[in-house]
Amino acid sequence: MKKSDTHAFVNQLLVYTLGLICFSGSVGMGTVWLRHRISESANAARVMESRIREVERHIAEHKAEIERAQSPAVLEQLNREWRLGLQQALPAQVVHVGTDPVRSLAAKRNRELFTDSPAAVSVRLSLRN
Repeated sequence: MKKSDTHAFVNQLLVYTLGLICFSGSVGMGTVWLRHRISESANAARVMESRIREVERHIAEHKAEIERAQSPAVLEQLNREWRLGLQQALPAQVVHVGTDPVRSLAAKRNRELFTDSPAAVSVRLSLRN
């Protein structure tokens, strides 16, 4: 049985059409999956941003509460209530530091690590013939 050219063309056309449908279907499914993942990521980012805003709000509330507790009027009132007998520091007792205290303390701690004096180094050379 010999197939004619039209039957071979129709069979090839049918195979290519099915291949094209499968390929476009897989591209469509990939697109839907990708959009779903983007949507999930956007929802997760939205939840994370709301959580960050909530934490920042709590930090601001605690910071305001700390500032209120450290105000001079509140400290004086607590001093009187608890009868601590504390007094404010006199100007002669206050020392103002002109440089960055963190850097100066780090330099003081690491002073022996970074010395400007030269160190003796011995080198042994061996010559082989």
